[in-house]
Parts: sequence; C-alpha cells; structure tokens
Amino acid sequence: MLHKVKPELTLYLAEEALKNKFAGEKISPQEILELQKDCRDYLSTANMRKIYARMMKIEVTKLMVDVVYQTLTAEEQEFILLKYKKKKQAVAISLALNISVAQLNIRHQAILEKVAEFMQYRLSDEDVFFPDKVANMIILLERIVEFAERYDSKREVISLEWIEVIAERHDKYCRLLNAIEEVFNSGDSLDKKIISAKMVNPNEKIEILAEFCNVDKSIVCRHLKNFVNGVRKYLE
Repeated sequence: MLHKVKPELTLYLAEEALKNKFAGEKISPQEILELQKDCRDYLSTANMRKIYARMMKIEVTKLMVDVVYQTLTAEEQEFILLKYKKKKQAVAISLALNISVAQLNIRHQAILEKVAEFMQYRLSDEDVFFPDKVANMIILLERIVEFAERYDSKREVISLEWIEVIAERHDKYCRLLNAIEEVFNSGDSLDKKIISAKMVNPNEKIEILAEFCNVDKSIVCRHLKNFVNGVRKYLE
C-alpha cells in the first residue's frame, strides 16, 4: 500500500499501472477468482495471507486506474489509448490530437499525478465534483479494512498505522459523500443548480455551466469555490 512515498516513485508506479491496464491478461478473470478462492481457503498461514494481499492489491490498482480513467476528458482518454494501448510515439500522438509535444507532456504529467494521488487513497479538490469517484474510493477502502479485520488480525500484512489511516479516510470520504448527496436534496436553490450541473458535467468549462444555469460565470465560480471550501475538511 502506498503511503508517504516520494513523488517520483508515485509517478513511476502510476505509469506502470497505466501500462498494466492495457498489457493484456496472461491469466483470465475466472482463473484469478479461482486463485483468490484457493488463497482464502488456506489463509491460516501468513505466507498465503501475503499472497492473497498482493493479488488483492493488483486487482485494486487496476480498479483505481479504471476509476481515474473514467473521470478524464475525452481527449485525455484518447491520449491514454494512443500512448498505452496503441503504443504510439509522442510525435504521432501530437499529430493525431493536434497538440504540441510540449503540451502533451504537461497533460501526461497531470494525468499521472491524478492516478498517483488516487493510488495513495487520496481525493483532491476537483474530485468532490465526481460523486462516482468518491463512492468507488469508499468501496476500495472498505475492501482493505475488511481484509485486515477478517484475515490480518495480527497485522502481519498491513500495519496497524496504515489501517488507522485507511479507516480515518474512509470515515471522512463517507461524510464527503453525504455532503454531496445533501446538495441534490437541497431543494431548487441556485446553489444546488450550479453544483449539480458541475457534478453532472465535471469536466465542462465554466462558461458553459454559466450559460446552462443562466448566470454570470463569476457567480458559478463563487458557488463552486464555496462548496469546495465547505467540504475540504473531509479531504485533509
């Protein structure tokens, strides 16, 4: 599990995770399930618990990459497909997307940072407008806590300190999700209209959201900023 590691290492692991997303499976999903079942049948030994934990980590990492991928813009997703699935070179990608190589590098770095942050079980300010991403994070954290409680009571695989961190984040993200849900139950206020519009189209430009809500873009920015400030305590 990642925790307090160097930024360059997290970016390296994020890129490896993206590569693995399109690497092709040598073992079928059914075989993985059977292996996991076999491990669970013999989890009375420390070695089997460690093997099972490693398998769970691989599966969780793939799910994390998928979750982040779904939040990217169409252009960012196309970039990922070209680079990691079709293995195109930077110049070819630049021509396909009509973006300079320098700009591609900047966007690539930003994507890696998003993946790396999620792989460290962290949500950012912009993630508060992605309810599905928050919900998926909660599910992933629950899987780790469940493993620790059921199969690692002696903390041979996952340290007590890390489980405490995971449990604390799970609690905060649950409260964040509740705060998000409250927005949709807040009547027909302008605040709800603006924030809801952002959550439905989180990658949309402010100008488009302002036009949809029939208000000035400065009003949209203010309401979105106020919402982020109000829920930031669940991210810290």
